[in-house]
Amino acid sequence: MVLNENEPVTVHFASDFVSLDQAVSDLQAPKPETRWCLLELPPDQLKTLEEGQSFHFRELSGGAKMLTVALALALPSAHARLGEAPRNVTGPSPEDLLPGGAARREEYWENATLRFNVDPSMSELQNMRRRAGYEYLATTTRYGDTCCASCGSIDTARLVRGTGFYAVASAESMQDHGIGDGHYCTQDASSNRGTQGMGCLSCAKGKFLPAHPFSYPLWAQPGAGIFEREIKIVVADTCPHHGNEAWCPARQGRGNRFGVKHHFDFANPPAKYDNYYFVWTKIECPGRVKRRYAQLSRC
Repeated sequence: MVLNENEPVTVHFASDFVSLDQAVSDLQAPKPETRWCLLELPPDQLKTLEEGQSFHFRELSGGAKMLTVALALALPSAHARLGEAPRNVTGPSPEDLLPGGAARREEYWENATLRFNVDPSMSELQNMRRRAGYEYLATTTRYGDTCCASCGSIDTARLVRGTGFYAVASAESMQDHGIGDGHYCTQDASSNRGTQGMGCLSCAKGKFLPAHPFSYPLWAQPGAGIFEREIKIVVADTCPHHGNEAWCPARQGRGNRFGVKHHFDFANPPAKYDNYYFVWTKIECPGRVKRRYAQLSRC
C-alpha cells in the first residue's frame, strides 16, 4: 500500500499497522475523536516513519471522512500504543474523553501517572478569566450531537443550526427542578456557593483559554482563532455526575477533579478544540434561539 497525498486509505486490520493518537499534529475532521485511527502500513512505510519523515494522507473509516493531516510519528511511540503501556501517562486519549470513556470517571485520574497539568495554576486561570472580562471559569469536554437531549428530547444540531450558537450540556450541579430522573427539562440551579445556575435554555458568551488540564501540548497554539473569538452557547442537555464524576459536580458549591465548579460538555465544539478551559458570562438567550427551542423541545 502506498500513501499518496489527497488519496483515501482503506483501513484493514492486518499484521503491519500502527495506531495514531496525539501524534497527529494538525487535523480538522468532522469529529475530533477521529484523531485516533488505525492505518495499515507495510514494512517500508514503518521504516520511513522510524526515520522521522512525514506523510500527508486522507482516510476513510466508518464513513467519516478525515481531511489532510500532517503526521510525524516515531516508530517506538507507535509500538508503545500497540503494547500494554498505560494510556494515561501523559494525558487521556480522545476516545477516553468521550461519554462512557475512562477519563470521564474519577478513578482514571486517581490512577494516572500524571494527574493533570498544574501550570497554569487555578490562581493564574482566574487571573486569565478576569483579564478576559468574564465572570466564571469552566472545564469542557465534548460528546457529539444527539437527537434527544435532556431538555425536552431536543435535537442539538437543529437547535443551533444557523444561529451562531453552540449547544452544550451543563453540569448537574448547575441545574435543578428537573422531572423524571431529575435531569429532564431542568431549570437554573439557585446560584450560591460559587456555582452559577445554567438550566435548559440558558445562554452564555465566552472564550476558550489557551490552557487545558493535561500534560500534553495544546493542539492549537496561543493566538489561534479558537482563543481569540468570542462564542455563544445554549444549554440543551445535562452532564450528570454519574459517569462523569471527574468533570461534572453533583451539587452546587462543589468543584470537579480539577477544582472548577462549572463544566460544559459541547455537542459539537469549534475546530481545534481540545478540552480547553472556558471563561464565560451568562446572557439572555436571543429571540431566534428561544423560538427554535420552543419549536423543538417537549419541555
